[in-house]
Amino acid sequence: MKLQFFQYLSPMLWSRVFHGFLLAFVLSCGPDKSAPKGIVIYPTSDTLPENLLRFYVRFSHPMKAINNLKNIRLMDKNNQVVEGVIFNNVHELWDDQQKQLTLIMDPARVKTGLSTHNRLGRALVPGHSYHLVIEKMETVEQDKVKPFKKKFMVVSADTIAPSINLWDIRRPQVGSLDPLQIVFPESVDVMSLFHRLTISNDNGDKLEGTVEIGSNEKQWMFTPLEYWGEGKYTIYINARFADPSGNNLNGLFDHRTGSLKYEKEGETLKIPFSL
Repeated sequence: MKLQFFQYLSPMLWSRVFHGFLLAFVLSCGPDKSAPKGIVIYPTSDTLPENLLRFYVRFSHPMKAINNLKNIRLMDKNNQVVEGVIFNNVHELWDDQQKQLTLIMDPARVKTGLSTHNRLGRALVPGHSYHLVIEKMETVEQDKVKPFKKKFMVVSADTIAPSINLWDIRRPQVGSLDPLQIVFPESVDVMSLFHRLTISNDNGDKLEGTVEIGSNEKQWMFTPLEYWGEGKYTIYINARFADPSGNNLNGLFDHRTGSLKYEKEGETLKIPFSL
């Protein structure tokens, strides 16, 4: 069991940890000898829109951060490579731990009106099935990662921007460590769920706690480190909060000039609530 697992445990779960679990925690502090593997590919849904903008690939171990794109292929139902899909960045997009790789679908094909889109169209075709194959990748320790794939079906383009007016806010009970929950009508970009939402109390202090993500990235659950108190709170949302197609609270990724809601990117939106 890996050490970083524990940082995602909510305080309620900590209270249920038994003594034998503590021993596992102590042992996990040593070198991680488990076999390296890909943990998950986001979006996790097996149905994705034709204008999908990003995949995120999370690994269990720090990975080599160069020359990996040649080992990642999109295959069609006939097991043929779909060419010109993943945008070939000069530098691969890894997080600071080198455990998560961001794969961007070529924006020039996703966005309409551009010459590449007009010439090639989108890589993903509604009604078709595909599988993203990842193989021959190595950790920084030169351990081989077992090949893995994500299978999915493609549906028509998502052309509806997210709206906070459609969110279902489920408030916790005062004096509890129950999570505040937000349920979304559609899947959300997983990085938005981790980095575009915060909660502050009536004094403007940001609440510390843990975040868990629900099935298909349609639910956000925040568990505070301290018990919920009676009072006023505010959910702060960066307007870059997006869905997997890159549509955000400011408008569509494939927007028309002048159609965005806010002049400045990254505007902060607020949802107040009381307990």
